[in-house]
Amino acid sequence: MWKGVCKIMKRKKKSSPGKDIISIRFLSVVLMSFVLILALLGLLYHQFQKAFLSSINRANEEFVYQVSATSSSTEEFLQNMVNQIFYSNTVSKLRSYEELTNWQVVDGVRELNTYSASSTIIDSIYIFNGKQQRVYSTSSYGAVGDSFSAFADRDAVALFENRSEAGRLVPILRHSDVSNIYSNRELYSFLFFELDRSGLPKDNAIMFNISKNWLNRLYFGGEDAFIIKEDGVLVASSAQEGEELYPLLTEKILSRTGEGVDSGYFIYQAQGRQICFFSRMPDRPWYYVKSLPYDQCLEDLRHTEEQTFLFVIAGFGILLLAGTMISVDIYVPLRKITRRISDIAPDAPQNTDAMLESLNHLIESNSNARQIQTSLRAMVRGEVLQGLLFGSQEYESPEALIREYDLQLLSDRPIRLCLIDGLRLPLYLECVRDGQARCEGVIVHNEYTILFLQAEQEPQAVLDRLSAQFPARWFVVGTEAEDFAALPRVYGRLVEFYELRFLYQNGPMLFVQDYPQLDDSPAEPEARVSDVIDALKKGYGGKAGKAYLEFLASLNGKSGRCVQYAWAALSGAVLKLYFECFPGEADPDGGYQTVSESLRFSPEALNGGCEAVFTRIAEHIQQKKASRKGSSLDQVIAAIEESYCDSNLSSQVLADRFNLSTAYLCRIFRQAKGCSLTDYINQLRIARAQEILRDPSVKVKDVAGQVGIENKQYFFMLFKQTTGVTPKQYQIQQRGV
Repeated sequence: MWKGVCKIMKRKKKSSPGKDIISIRFLSVVLMSFVLILALLGLLYHQFQKAFLSSINRANEEFVYQVSATSSSTEEFLQNMVNQIFYSNTVSKLRSYEELTNWQVVDGVRELNTYSASSTIIDSIYIFNGKQQRVYSTSSYGAVGDSFSAFADRDAVALFENRSEAGRLVPILRHSDVSNIYSNRELYSFLFFELDRSGLPKDNAIMFNISKNWLNRLYFGGEDAFIIKEDGVLVASSAQEGEELYPLLTEKILSRTGEGVDSGYFIYQAQGRQICFFSRMPDRPWYYVKSLPYDQCLEDLRHTEEQTFLFVIAGFGILLLAGTMISVDIYVPLRKITRRISDIAPDAPQNTDAMLESLNHLIESNSNARQIQTSLRAMVRGEVLQGLLFGSQEYESPEALIREYDLQLLSDRPIRLCLIDGLRLPLYLECVRDGQARCEGVIVHNEYTILFLQAEQEPQAVLDRLSAQFPARWFVVGTEAEDFAALPRVYGRLVEFYELRFLYQNGPMLFVQDYPQLDDSPAEPEARVSDVIDALKKGYGGKAGKAYLEFLASLNGKSGRCVQYAWAALSGAVLKLYFECFPGEADPDGGYQTVSESLRFSPEALNGGCEAVFTRIAEHIQQKKASRKGSSLDQVIAAIEESYCDSNLSSQVLADRFNLSTAYLCRIFRQAKGCSLTDYINQLRIARAQEILRDPSVKVKDVAGQVGIENKQYFFMLFKQTTGVTPKQYQIQQRGV
């Protein structure tokens, strides 16, 4: 009995090492997994801290670039505007001649009015002539030209008097009750003048008055920002914070700039945590300052951080669950097997490596593992394809890249890109591959799908099949890319055409090769914009609609940048004219958002959204002209009947007197009286001549001058044409009566 017990004890002692080896290995794997997860969490936390700082620095770099671009474009705009107006022939006469004729004054002011009316931001223009000590203005308040001492805008007079070299093209914020559209509002004024050889201002200057809201939009683009000088003086602002924050931010900024820092950021507390970015403007000794909520600036990164930590926690839970399942399904049976082997054959070697190798083989052959592997490969393939489109994918050779990621492409065959405005990638690939064509695809920005086509022949059959199966989708087909390196260029043009697809009526399938080179010149669209605005100002809604269709036609074949510029010019000019007609809707609560959305570049705007705005403007101007037409015509007729005997009376004189164009005056006069304005004046003169000739003592040769006709032969001809007899015959007839 004792011998049996000893045998059993020896057997247990012999079996212990095998069991302990498996237990130690399993526990080591579990422990190492926990340590690895903790290390991963620590690494993630460290990386996110670095990412936070990197995000702020990247935002600051983007801000510095934005400031440079905004400042340069604004300075270029102001300089171009100055050069165009200041050195105009008629304006040069207006500001520099010691004496001017009425025609020169009228031409100069008329040209200023043309610039002011066609610009989307200019409120009014003042011209100072030092030789005459006069100021000429496009403002609707006061006279067109006034002496320096009598000019209504006294603040402008003071600015003209105190001008200096440092004040050229510097925005000056001031409150004015002299403006074209509104009264009692804030303006920015810009002075420009030439300097003599000694560096002093010459005796003439020009002033542009720009609405504060428009300049803020030009400088700040709707952002919460402001501009200060080197000494901390506020230049311009669109910021919403209270005035008490400006000293705080300015003090912090000046302390940084005093250390030689031209751009940077800092964090401060004001109704929550805020980030303040500042950067020196390239062309002036000013600093552009922008403030953002801290959470808003890093919102995307915080969201990513939360999602990643949730993913790690979920992965940790899955790992625990997998460990439990492995323990139940693998470790416990393995323990039973090894224990059974030890009981049966205590001296048998414990070949755990062979068992682990068998288990690994089982796991790799499991269907779930294959599905995970397939999903990961598809996800990585999408990243690779996007990298090829953006030019960011690195690779040794096309063949190696295709082999590594199992791409369904050939390295020695051209690739044709096709953009589809849908996200059903698996169905698109299935449709294409049914036609024996090699193809890959990727969804970009969750907005559209890009297909990489390699058809053995022309891909038209494949495209026709796609179009037939998905008739509601747009297809933009690019030119062939000879290799992977050409894909970013082809993709860039593809996206440009996709953004402009609404302009092309031969859709929904566009071929980039049909438009070999997009034109970047805005000359023709700008001319069509002028036609639209001219028609609207005259109240011609139908003509404006026709000009608008010509404008859309002029955009065909234009580049994306040119189209955006032309559309901005049209919408800006229409918005300005609209709010001149309906000033009550200029506020955000008064319909501004609705009108702006109607003019935004979109399919809705192209398909009739703009025409509704055109119709309202035209109807308003027609009503205004109709009401003004009656009163103006009565005044004109009264003036004619009062001074028709004046030889200088003419349609041009009357048009200038009542601030009307000659063509418009003659047209409304003929519509009202049924005859021309000149014929009406002549009728009154002949009727007066008949009255004079009834006096037998009057000499016929003196009558023409008395009724305002200097040419006697013309008087005799006109009298006979009207009465049927000569003046002398008429006088003789009256004696008989």
